[in-house]
Amino acid sequence: MDTYVLSRRRGRALAVAALPMLALLTALPAAAQGVPEGAQLFNQRCASCHSVGQGDRVGPDLMGVLTRREESWVTTFLKSPGAMIDGGDPIANELLKKFNGIRMPDQQLTDDERKGLFAFFRDCAGKGSCQPGETGPKLASDATPEQIEHGRQLFEGRAALTNGGPPCIGCHNVRDIGVVGGGTLARDLTFSFARLGERKMTPALKDMDFPLMKDLYGKAPLTDAEQYEVKAYLASVSRDGTPPRKDRDFFYLGFVGMGVALGFIGIVLGGRGRAKN
Repeated sequence: MDTYVLSRRRGRALAVAALPMLALLTALPAAAQGVPEGAQLFNQRCASCHSVGQGDRVGPDLMGVLTRREESWVTTFLKSPGAMIDGGDPIANELLKKFNGIRMPDQQLTDDERKGLFAFFRDCAGKGSCQPGETGPKLASDATPEQIEHGRQLFEGRAALTNGGPPCIGCHNVRDIGVVGGGTLARDLTFSFARLGERKMTPALKDMDFPLMKDLYGKAPLTDAEQYEVKAYLASVSRDGTPPRKDRDFFYLGFVGMGVALGFIGIVLGGRGRAKN
């Protein structure tokens, strides 16, 4: 009987001693869970402005961000940086000042996407650095200033598309583009790259899978180079989360319209004067 009791006590002691090791082994897969998805999301949505261990870019280096900041703060900031800045958050406003007044666009992430991204950040912190491998098409963040500028020219119509398609500005607007702004027939594209990311923006420009776009570009698609340069331009615009001015088009259109009308009246009156003579 004594032997049986002693054996049971030893078994319990071993089980209790094994609990920390069991918890550690269980935690390892949980810690790694979501890292590949988080790396892909970072590559698609964040890498155009941020690095993880390679220094500041348009925005801060995110190495150790979950050590420097509370996770709840990062979560709220990702959801609406502009609201935190306008609400007077000291850290958000310090970042705004440090990075030349460029506002980060709001990031609409699901809970699973956010958890995957945070798992990626923690994994990188453990490694000391991260260079996410390219998992898709050439990144907009790799574009040169010349490619971005040519993308702007293609968008505005100052450079002709190879296959003869119309410029984007005819239907779309982007913050501070052109003299009178862009068209209002379709959606404003100022934050299109921030909303779609690399994964969705690339096929959107390639397939033009929208009713009006198919009619316009079905027989005049953008070349691969044009798709990349327009994407790079839209990515550069998205880096600043400042909302577009809504009254700009009306002011300039009114000004230009008045000039055209006065010019037309001058031509008519000048013609009448010559007719009398």
